[in-house]
Amino acid sequence: MKERYFWAALGLIAISWIVNSLYAHSKQLEEPIFLDHYMETTTDENDHNYVTFYYLANKNDQSHINYIRLGDAEGFPQGDYFFTGTTAPHAIDTYNHQELRSITVKLRSFSDNIEEQSFNEMEVFYSDGRSSTASIGEVIIHPKRYYWNEDTRALEQPSSGSSNDGSSWDTFRATEPSAIEKIDFPFNEPIEDRFNFTISGKQTEQPLDSLKLPIQLEKDKSVTLRVNFKEKSFVNPFEFAIRISGTTEQGKPFTNYAHYNLFPYLTQDDVNRIIEEKTGRDSGE
Repeated sequence: MKERYFWAALGLIAISWIVNSLYAHSKQLEEPIFLDHYMETTTDENDHNYVTFYYLANKNDQSHINYIRLGDAEGFPQGDYFFTGTTAPHAIDTYNHQELRSITVKLRSFSDNIEEQSFNEMEVFYSDGRSSTASIGEVIIHPKRYYWNEDTRALEQPSSGSSNDGSSWDTFRATEPSAIEKIDFPFNEPIEDRFNFTISGKQTEQPLDSLKLPIQLEKDKSVTLRVNFKEKSFVNPFEFAIRISGTTEQGKPFTNYAHYNLFPYLTQDDVNRIIEEKTGRDSGE
Protein backbone atom coordinates (compact mmCIF):
# COMPACT_ATOMS: atom_id res chain seq x y z
CA MET A 1 0.00 0.00 0.00
CA LYS A 2 2.78 2.43 0.98
CA GLU A 3 4.61 1.61 -2.25
CA ARG A 4 1.49 2.49 -4.23
CA TYR A 5 1.28 5.88 -2.47
CA PHE A 6 4.96 6.45 -3.20
CA TRP A 7 4.53 5.85 -6.92
CA ALA A 8 1.36 7.98 -7.00
CA ALA A 9 3.19 10.89 -5.34
CA LEU A 10 6.09 10.47 -7.75
CA GLY A 11 3.66 10.53 -10.66
CA LEU A 12 2.05 13.74 -9.41
CA ILE A 13 5.47 15.37 -9.09
CA ALA A 14 6.32 14.35 -12.66
CA ILE A 15 3.01 15.67 -13.98
CA SER A 16 3.50 18.94 -12.11
CA TRP A 17 7.02 19.30 -13.53
CA ILE A 18 5.76 18.68 -17.07
CA VAL A 19 2.91 21.18 -16.67
CA ASN A 20 5.26 23.83 -15.28
CA SER A 21 7.77 23.20 -18.07
CA LEU A 22 5.09 23.52 -20.73
CA TYR A 23 3.81 26.74 -19.11
CA ALA A 24 7.32 28.25 -18.97
CA HIS A 25 7.92 27.25 -22.59
CA SER A 26 4.65 28.89 -23.65
CA LYS A 27 5.91 32.20 -22.22
CA GLN A 28 9.12 32.20 -24.26
CA LEU A 29 9.58 34.69 -27.10
CA GLU A 30 10.35 33.37 -30.56
CA GLU A 31 12.69 36.35 -31.02
CA PRO A 32 13.62 39.47 -29.01
CA ILE A 33 11.07 42.29 -28.99
CA PHE A 34 12.24 45.90 -29.29
CA LEU A 35 10.48 48.72 -27.50
CA ASP A 36 8.97 51.62 -29.46
CA HIS A 37 11.69 54.26 -29.53
CA TYR A 38 11.32 57.93 -30.40
CA MET A 39 14.86 58.98 -31.22
CA GLU A 40 16.91 60.97 -33.66
CA THR A 41 20.59 60.72 -34.43
CA THR A 42 23.14 61.29 -37.21
CA THR A 43 25.87 59.28 -38.93
CA ASP A 44 28.38 62.10 -38.45
CA GLU A 45 31.41 61.01 -36.43
CA ASN A 46 31.89 64.64 -35.38
CA ASP A 47 28.31 64.88 -34.13
CA HIS A 48 25.85 62.54 -32.39
CA ASN A 49 26.17 59.15 -34.12
CA TYR A 50 25.47 56.86 -31.16
CA VAL A 51 22.01 55.48 -30.38
CA THR A 52 20.82 53.04 -27.69
CA PHE A 53 18.12 50.46 -28.39
CA TYR A 54 16.14 48.59 -25.71
CA TYR A 55 14.63 45.13 -26.15
CA LEU A 56 13.04 42.22 -24.30
CA ALA A 57 14.75 38.83 -24.55
CA ASN A 58 14.20 35.45 -22.89
CA LYS A 59 16.26 34.96 -19.74
CA ASN A 60 18.00 31.95 -21.24
CA ASP A 61 18.84 33.70 -24.52
CA GLN A 62 22.65 33.95 -24.50
CA SER A 63 22.99 35.43 -27.97
CA HIS A 64 24.05 39.03 -28.49
CA ILE A 65 23.59 41.54 -31.28
CA ASN A 66 26.40 41.60 -33.84
CA TYR A 67 25.10 44.65 -35.71
CA ILE A 68 21.96 46.43 -36.88
CA ARG A 69 20.98 48.00 -40.19
CA LEU A 70 18.79 51.05 -40.85
CA GLY A 71 18.52 51.63 -44.58
CA ASP A 72 22.04 52.36 -45.85
CA ALA A 73 23.39 52.85 -42.31
CA GLU A 74 24.84 50.13 -40.08
CA GLY A 75 25.36 50.21 -36.33
CA PHE A 76 27.96 48.21 -34.42
CA PRO A 77 27.88 47.64 -30.63
CA GLN A 78 29.90 50.05 -28.51
CA GLY A 79 28.77 49.11 -24.99
CA ASP A 80 26.05 51.29 -23.44
CA TYR A 81 25.22 53.65 -20.59
CA PHE A 82 24.92 50.82 -18.09
CA PHE A 83 27.82 48.52 -19.09
CA THR A 84 30.37 50.54 -21.06
CA GLY A 85 33.07 47.86 -21.10
CA THR A 86 31.23 45.02 -22.81
CA THR A 87 28.79 44.29 -25.61
CA ALA A 88 27.77 40.89 -24.18
CA PRO A 89 24.15 40.27 -23.06
CA HIS A 90 23.21 41.81 -19.74
CA ALA A 91 19.97 42.72 -18.06
CA ILE A 92 18.88 46.20 -17.08
CA ASP A 93 15.88 44.64 -15.35
CA THR A 94 14.53 41.10 -14.93
CA TYR A 95 10.94 39.85 -15.08
CA ASN A 96 9.18 36.49 -14.79
CA HIS A 97 10.39 35.07 -18.10
CA GLN A 98 12.22 37.92 -19.87
CA GLU A 99 14.93 40.51 -19.37
CA LEU A 100 15.10 44.13 -20.53
CA ARG A 101 18.39 44.58 -22.35
CA SER A 102 20.04 47.48 -24.14
CA ILE A 103 22.60 47.89 -26.86
CA THR A 104 24.39 51.09 -27.87
CA VAL A 105 25.54 51.20 -31.48
CA LYS A 106 27.76 53.56 -33.41
CA LEU A 107 26.27 54.38 -36.80
CA ARG A 108 28.07 54.66 -40.09
CA SER A 109 26.59 55.25 -43.52
CA PHE A 110 27.67 53.86 -46.87
CA SER A 111 26.32 56.83 -48.82
CA ASP A 112 26.42 60.61 -48.76
CA ASN A 113 22.68 60.96 -48.20
CA ILE A 114 21.83 64.62 -47.59
CA GLU A 115 18.20 64.01 -46.67
CA GLU A 116 16.91 62.90 -43.29
CA GLN A 117 15.54 59.37 -43.14
CA SER A 118 12.83 58.01 -40.84
CA PHE A 119 12.62 54.32 -39.88
CA ASN A 120 9.93 52.28 -38.14
CA GLU A 121 11.80 48.98 -38.54
CA MET A 122 15.39 47.82 -38.53
CA GLU A 123 17.26 44.64 -39.38
CA VAL A 124 18.96 42.94 -36.44
CA PHE A 125 21.73 40.35 -36.77
CA TYR A 126 22.55 38.08 -33.81
CA SER A 127 25.64 36.11 -32.81
CA ASP A 128 23.86 32.75 -33.18
CA GLY A 129 23.17 33.33 -36.87
CA ARG A 130 19.61 34.58 -36.48
CA SER A 131 18.36 37.76 -38.09
CA SER A 132 15.03 39.54 -37.84
CA THR A 133 13.20 42.69 -38.83
CA ALA A 134 12.24 44.50 -35.64
CA SER A 135 9.54 47.13 -35.11
CA ILE A 136 11.25 50.04 -33.30
CA GLY A 137 8.78 52.96 -33.15
CA GLU A 138 10.34 55.89 -35.06
CA VAL A 139 14.06 56.58 -35.41
CA ILE A 140 15.23 59.53 -37.52
CA ILE A 141 18.72 59.68 -39.01
CA HIS A 142 19.79 63.18 -40.00
CA PRO A 143 22.44 64.08 -42.58
CA LYS A 144 25.92 64.95 -41.41
CA ARG A 145 26.45 68.17 -39.46
CA TYR A 146 22.71 68.49 -38.87
CA TYR A 147 23.05 70.07 -35.43
CA TRP A 148 25.77 72.44 -36.64
CA ASN A 149 23.70 75.57 -36.98
CA GLU A 150 25.23 78.53 -38.81
CA ASP A 151 22.15 80.71 -38.29
CA THR A 152 22.40 83.81 -36.16
CA ARG A 153 22.70 82.77 -32.53
CA ALA A 154 19.86 84.95 -31.33
CA LEU A 155 19.39 82.74 -28.26
CA GLU A 156 22.04 81.43 -25.92
CA GLN A 157 21.38 78.64 -23.44
CA PRO A 158 22.77 79.42 -19.99
CA SER A 159 21.16 76.47 -18.19
CA SER A 160 19.20 73.23 -18.60
CA GLY A 161 18.32 70.15 -16.57
CA SER A 162 16.22 67.00 -16.42
CA SER A 163 14.84 64.41 -14.01
CA ASN A 164 14.08 60.68 -14.22
CA ASP A 165 10.38 61.49 -13.72
CA GLY A 166 10.21 62.64 -17.34
CA SER A 167 10.54 66.38 -16.70
CA SER A 168 13.13 68.72 -18.18
CA TRP A 169 13.79 72.42 -18.54
CA ASP A 170 15.87 74.63 -20.82
CA THR A 171 16.45 78.35 -20.39
CA PHE A 172 17.21 80.56 -23.39
CA ARG A 173 18.39 84.18 -23.25
CA ALA A 174 18.09 86.61 -26.15
CA THR A 175 21.36 88.11 -27.36
CA GLU A 176 19.35 90.62 -29.41
CA PRO A 177 15.64 91.48 -29.79
CA SER A 178 13.99 88.36 -31.23
CA ALA A 179 10.72 86.52 -31.67
CA ILE A 180 10.23 82.79 -31.03
CA GLU A 181 7.76 81.79 -33.72
CA LYS A 182 7.74 77.99 -33.68
CA ILE A 183 8.33 75.13 -31.23
CA ASP A 184 8.01 71.71 -32.76
CA PHE A 185 8.94 68.02 -32.63
CA PRO A 186 10.74 66.02 -35.31
CA PHE A 187 8.47 62.95 -35.54
CA ASN A 188 5.65 61.97 -37.87
CA GLU A 189 3.64 60.68 -34.91
CA PRO A 190 2.28 63.57 -32.80
CA ILE A 191 4.02 62.56 -29.57
CA GLU A 192 3.76 66.12 -28.25
CA ASP A 193 0.31 65.12 -27.00
CA ARG A 194 2.08 63.07 -24.34
CA PHE A 195 3.61 66.16 -22.71
CA ASN A 196 2.61 69.27 -20.82
CA PHE A 197 4.53 72.49 -21.43
CA THR A 198 5.30 75.53 -19.31
CA ILE A 199 6.80 78.64 -20.88
CA SER A 200 7.92 81.54 -18.68
CA GLY A 201 5.90 80.13 -15.76
CA LYS A 202 2.57 80.08 -17.61
CA GLN A 203 1.17 76.52 -17.47
CA THR A 204 -0.87 75.10 -20.32
CA GLU A 205 -2.55 71.71 -20.54
CA GLN A 206 -3.03 72.11 -24.27
CA PRO A 207 -1.08 70.48 -27.12
CA LEU A 208 2.01 72.29 -28.30
CA ASP A 209 0.28 74.05 -31.20
CA SER A 210 -2.01 75.83 -28.71
CA LEU A 211 0.83 77.77 -27.10
CA LYS A 212 0.63 81.53 -27.67
CA LEU A 213 3.26 82.33 -30.26
CA PRO A 214 5.21 84.37 -31.20
CA ILE A 215 7.02 85.12 -27.96
CA GLN A 216 8.72 88.52 -28.16
CA LEU A 217 12.05 88.78 -26.31
CA GLU A 218 14.05 91.92 -25.67
CA LYS A 219 17.82 91.69 -25.46
CA ASP A 220 19.03 89.80 -22.33
CA LYS A 221 15.48 88.62 -21.54
CA SER A 222 15.05 84.88 -20.86
CA VAL A 223 12.42 82.26 -21.53
CA THR A 224 12.29 78.79 -19.99
CA LEU A 225 10.72 75.79 -21.69
CA ARG A 226 9.62 73.16 -19.17
CA VAL A 227 8.49 69.75 -20.36
CA ASN A 228 6.56 67.30 -18.17
CA PHE A 229 5.71 63.77 -19.27
CA LYS A 230 1.97 63.13 -18.77
CA GLU A 231 2.09 59.35 -18.66
CA LYS A 232 2.87 57.28 -15.57
CA SER A 233 4.25 54.35 -17.53
CA PHE A 234 7.80 54.86 -18.83
CA VAL A 235 7.90 52.25 -21.58
CA ASN A 236 9.21 54.38 -24.48
CA PRO A 237 12.83 55.47 -24.81
CA PHE A 238 13.04 59.13 -25.91
CA GLU A 239 16.08 60.91 -27.30
CA PHE A 240 15.34 63.91 -29.48
CA ALA A 241 15.54 67.68 -29.77
CA ILE A 242 12.65 70.13 -29.60
CA ARG A 243 13.20 72.83 -32.22
CA ILE A 244 12.89 76.45 -31.11
CA SER A 245 13.02 78.73 -34.11
CA GLY A 246 12.18 82.29 -35.00
CA THR A 247 13.46 85.58 -36.40
CA THR A 248 15.53 88.41 -34.98
CA GLU A 249 14.45 92.03 -35.14
CA GLN A 250 16.84 92.35 -38.09
CA GLY A 251 14.96 89.59 -39.95
CA LYS A 252 17.57 86.85 -39.54
CA PRO A 253 16.29 83.30 -38.85
CA PHE A 254 17.55 81.18 -35.97
CA THR A 255 17.06 77.68 -34.59
CA ASN A 256 17.95 76.35 -31.15
CA TYR A 257 17.49 72.87 -29.69
CA ALA A 258 16.10 71.74 -26.33
CA HIS A 259 17.33 68.15 -26.00
CA TYR A 260 15.06 65.62 -24.28
CA ASN A 261 16.03 62.16 -23.00
CA LEU A 262 14.07 59.55 -21.05
CA PHE A 263 15.12 55.97 -20.29
CA PRO A 264 12.51 53.20 -20.06
CA TYR A 265 11.34 51.64 -16.81
CA LEU A 266 9.06 48.62 -17.23
CA THR A 267 6.83 46.75 -14.79
CA GLN A 268 5.70 43.15 -15.36
CA ASP A 269 2.34 44.50 -16.53
CA ASP A 270 4.17 46.66 -19.09
CA VAL A 271 6.09 43.62 -20.31
CA ASN A 272 2.88 41.59 -20.67
CA ARG A 273 1.19 44.38 -22.61
CA ILE A 274 4.18 44.94 -24.92
CA ILE A 275 4.40 41.23 -25.75
CA GLU A 276 0.67 41.09 -26.46
CA GLU A 277 0.81 44.21 -28.68
CA LYS A 278 3.89 43.10 -30.57
CA THR A 279 3.01 39.42 -31.04
CA GLY A 280 -0.77 39.20 -30.60
CA ARG A 281 -0.18 36.61 -27.89
CA ASP A 282 -1.90 36.79 -24.52
CA SER A 283 0.88 37.20 -21.96
CA GLY A 284 -1.14 37.34 -18.77
CA GLU A 285 0.77 35.93 -15.80
